[in-house]
Formats: sequence, structure tokens, C-alpha cells
Amino acid sequence: MNLRRLCSIFVVPALLATGCGALEDSKAVGDETREANADLATSAVFSGTVRNSAGAVQAGVTVVINGISRTTDTTGRYFMSVVASANGYVLTLRKNGLASATEFYSAGKTNLNHTLETGFVQTVSPTVDSTVTTPSGVKVNLKANTLVNASGVPATGPVSITVASYDPMRMPGDFTAVNSSGQQVALESVGAVFVGATDASGAALNLATGATATGFIPVPTQVGSMPACVSDGTCRLAMWKFNETTGKWEEKSASMQVGPTGTTFTMQGTSSISGAVPISVGGLGMWNADIEKREPACTIIELVGFPETCFGTTGTVQFSLKLPNAAGTLMPRTDTMSQASPFIVLYNIRANALQEVGITFPAGAPTSCAKNLDISSTPAAAAGYPLYNTTGGVTRFNSGAPWGGTGYPKDPGGNMVDFEDVALGTHPCKSSVQFKTEL
Repeated sequence: MNLRRLCSIFVVPALLATGCGALEDSKAVGDETREANADLATSAVFSGTVRNSAGAVQAGVTVVINGISRTTDTTGRYFMSVVASANGYVLTLRKNGLASATEFYSAGKTNLNHTLETGFVQTVSPTVDSTVTTPSGVKVNLKANTLVNASGVPATGPVSITVASYDPMRMPGDFTAVNSSGQQVALESVGAVFVGATDASGAALNLATGATATGFIPVPTQVGSMPACVSDGTCRLAMWKFNETTGKWEEKSASMQVGPTGTTFTMQGTSSISGAVPISVGGLGMWNADIEKREPACTIIELVGFPETCFGTTGTVQFSLKLPNAAGTLMPRTDTMSQASPFIVLYNIRANALQEVGITFPAGAPTSCAKNLDISSTPAAAAGYPLYNTTGGVTRFNSGAPWGGTGYPKDPGGNMVDFEDVALGTHPCKSSVQFKTEL
């Protein structure tokens, strides 16, 4: 594998951009300047900062990348390297009281910023029936004597139930799933939640084998209302549970009942309960009411000729996305891209639909960066676009036909699309947008 492939960019549909870099293994937060001495062919380096949804840095977060575990320091930071993998990297973050998260990258990335949703925590007695209702309307009904520890022993003392809603554009994984027929598909969220339980010592609890609990997930405010295609049968909604080991959502029967304001479902305990990985086994965990997409599209977003000074004092430019859902609502998301990451891939997105991509230059960037900005796309921009302003610009264009698969797109050689494919045009995406500028 050559260096250009090692430096490919991997982005979830909601725009999680990565760069590349590697160095010798370290268990502590380190000086990222050491990356220059790393062996890119054998390792991938990751570093970042974890915050909660209020913006407070989080110490003591467990960070796991391809099975290697570290813990964030008092400033919420971590630094680690792992063995290079042609199949990408699964990065998982966990801390009691916060919604766990999983992200995917095709190469190492430093200076990542992670946000874990702050959970609604309620203390209950495990020996009586309990109902937990969050301010956002998520509801979890637990039966008496159904929560057990990793050894299968029923909980007796006070139990903390954590429930958190995910932004429909930021749920765990990359919107790739496996349905009940074993087919890999893409997803579109109509509500996703995390449900966790811990005892007074912080040890994980889960549903006992065969025990059940019910939940209700309201349609997120960003989505608006239950898409009409769900009720008229022109699209398929199902319940999905996230499998941290595979990094994919898996369809579950879950006795799903769909209403105009949300989805009711049933969680059931299994014989596999782990105190180490409470979110991937047992009945509690990450659940999602999602529309299945079997033929998604992908889009290449590329920076061309960007001078270093256009990345300003932060070293990044901000991208804003508006991606259509089944109801035709443009779902917003923002993220950043650095000079080390000259392109990103949007994938598992809706095919043949109008979408919006914009860029904002940071403070400290010369005014000429925005003044000389040129935006072009394939297919061509919608009428009235692109639009330019003093800090950047935005365009709208069609996402194009399905690329021929699901998950992160592959080139003809079966490799994940990288910079070489973008430069040579050997990627399968039917749409692209270029942002060019000069001083």
C-alpha cells in the first residue's frame, strides 16, 4: 500500500473528516510534532479532545481504536497509535453519564474534536417497576428485578439510568447497517437513543436473559414529523441496534410500533452480558428507528489550490452541509477540514436529491481567500447558485445516481476511495464539488 492510499480521507455522511499521520506508540497525550518521525506504513496516529454537549472537557473517557484502549487526561485529551489497517479504524468513546459514540476513519487523524451527548440520568430502584422520561420525550419503561450485572446477579441497590438522544446526523457509526436478510444497507434516522444502566459503583448493568423493557423514541425536532413514506409504505422503517464490534447497525424485530410522533419498541436481554462493553451486548444500548436505503449516492468534496494562510489561525476551514431526508427536509451539519485533508467523501446519502455544501474561512484568513473563491460542481449548480459572501460561499447541486454499493465507496481495485482516486477520477461517486481559491 503506497503513502497516497494511507493518507486517504474517511468521512461519515455528516462530515467527519480525517487526515493522516503516525508515530511510535504512546500511552499518554504527546507532542504531535513527533508525527514526522512515525512509520506511516505500519501505524496510524490519533489524538483529540472529548467534550460533553455543553462544551466541557471530559477526563476519564475510555477511547478504544481497533481494540486498543486509552483514557483521556484531565484536559479531555488522548493520544495513541495503532497498527495500520486497510479496513479503516473504529473509534469508540465511553463514559458513564454520557451517550457513547463510535466514529470511523480510513487513516490516522490528530487534533480531533469529539462531542458526547450529555445523558439524562435518573436514579431508580431495580426492585420495582420504573419509568424514565427525558425532557426531549424519550421514554424507557423498566420492569422490577430485570437488571443484572456482568455475572448475571440481579441489581439490588440504587441504579443510575442514563438516556440520551442523538442528533439524527451524528448518530454512532457511518449510517451503514445490516438488515434482517443479511443485506448491507444505508440508514436515515428518524430518532436514535442511548440507554445505559450502572450500579452505585459505576459497574454496567443490562437486561437479564429474556427480560424486556420498552422504549419510545420521538421524531427529532430536526426531522419535523414522521415521513409520509413510512405510513404509505413507499419506504421501509425498522428498528436497529448498534454493534460496536462490527461498527454497523443491525436490524432487530423489537416489536416496533410506529406513530405520527415517534416509535415504540421493545428491548430484550440476551445471554451475552459484559461489564466491559455495556453498549454492544444485551438489551440496552444504542437504538435507532431508521429508514432503510438500498441504493445510496456519494459525493466528493475537494479543496484545490488552497494557500496555507487561508486556513487561518485555527488551521481549518468550516464546511456546512444540508442533506435531504425522506421528507425532503434539508438536514444541517457543520464540520471542519484541514490542509492535511484535501478532500472528503459524503456517502450513504440520498441519491438524485438536491443537497447543499458551503465553506467558511476562519478568523485570520486573508480576505482574498473568500474574494477569489470559485465553486464548481458536477452535476451543475442549481439556479441561483453558487452564492458568495465575504467569508466564503455555498452551492446547491444534485447528489447524483447511486454509486453501486453501500458504506464507504471503493475504487475499481477494491480500495477505499482516496486522494489518488480523486485526482485520477477513478472513484464511483456520480457527484462532486470543488472549492478553489488563491491569494
